[in-house]
Amino acid sequence: MIVLSISKWLDLFDNGKPTISYDNFMLESKVKSSYLYPLQKLVNDGKLTIEQTKLLYQKIVIEKEKYLTNFFYNNLHIRDDYFENRTMENKELVIHNLKYPKEKNIVRNLYYEDILFKTQTIQNNIRPFLEIIIDLYKNYIIDYKLLTPCVLKYIENKHYTSMLSGLYFRASIMNPFLVYSLSCMRLDNPKRVLTPTLGWSSYLLGFMNNPNLQQYVGIDVIDKVCKTSYELCKQIRPDVDVNIYNKPSEDLYDDNDFMKQYNNYFDVVFFSPPYYQLELYDGENQSTNRYSTYKEWLNNYWLKTIQLSNKCLKENGKLCYIISGYKSGGKYLNLDEDMNTIVQHNGFIYKSQEPIGKSNVGFTKHRKHNETIYLFEKEKII
Repeated sequence: MIVLSISKWLDLFDNGKPTISYDNFMLESKVKSSYLYPLQKLVNDGKLTIEQTKLLYQKIVIEKEKYLTNFFYNNLHIRDDYFENRTMENKELVIHNLKYPKEKNIVRNLYYEDILFKTQTIQNNIRPFLEIIIDLYKNYIIDYKLLTPCVLKYIENKHYTSMLSGLYFRASIMNPFLVYSLSCMRLDNPKRVLTPTLGWSSYLLGFMNNPNLQQYVGIDVIDKVCKTSYELCKQIRPDVDVNIYNKPSEDLYDDNDFMKQYNNYFDVVFFSPPYYQLELYDGENQSTNRYSTYKEWLNNYWLKTIQLSNKCLKENGKLCYIISGYKSGGKYLNLDEDMNTIVQHNGFIYKSQEPIGKSNVGFTKHRKHNETIYLFEKEKII
């Protein structure tokens, strides 16, 4: 398990190289749209003023280390005593993904490349955040969106940081504190938990803060997430019995050994499933790579995962997941309705729902604003 340090983070951007002059910045800088062209062209064409280029120089060259350092400590820094003093018990429980945001830092740190670069989106024309800032600070390549009149106005009004954060894609992260709060407030402090995805280890980190947890079984198709989750559990809660399965959850439904071992076994099944194609994760076994249509995805990924969940839960066990619909290609994909219908047709009784707050505040249309926690209970067998 490799933790990202501030020095390694800054090295990604060649932070030690000499500071260039404004004149050299104007000679070297390029704009990236569908092709690369010199920044100077926008000045020559009257689309960018000298004052605006000097502001860009200030932000990109002079304040480079300041921005990158602040970003690290706000988003990626893990406090020195985290693994020895990770407890969340002294904090007020709350069902909101943005409360205590630095509890997400360990997730972002361990998976920074996956979250900030490797994960893509089906939404058009939204580049990964890490790709943007490496281009910007290492190569002086400026994405065209930063040079549109409205964005330049925001930058002039001291909103440069929020523009960088809001315009580009970062994989969504569940706050481990939200998972911990749910385990205490809605899920009856479960002893045995199954998660059909690992959620960048955030579910495990949340449940491990509940002292009632005795066994955790997680499933995922990303090798690194499986390995890191196992190592985290062994380091933080060696008393917890942990099993991680590096396979698609829908395939485990057809695995006789798995189904026999965990039949009628868990108190809770919890996860935030893939939002179909909103986020495109790395790996050929991802459900969006295995199933080419939404209908096929529902029938092969979602239905089988719900059937697995039903068989593995105890009677009256709880199924809890977080989901949201979204627009794609001008059409609204109603994940909530479609997925909940399958759940209720496969042995579950609807109990409640509640919002978790905005998970990823920004200016781009891929951001999710209506994520909802759905809670179901396994039907009694009469």
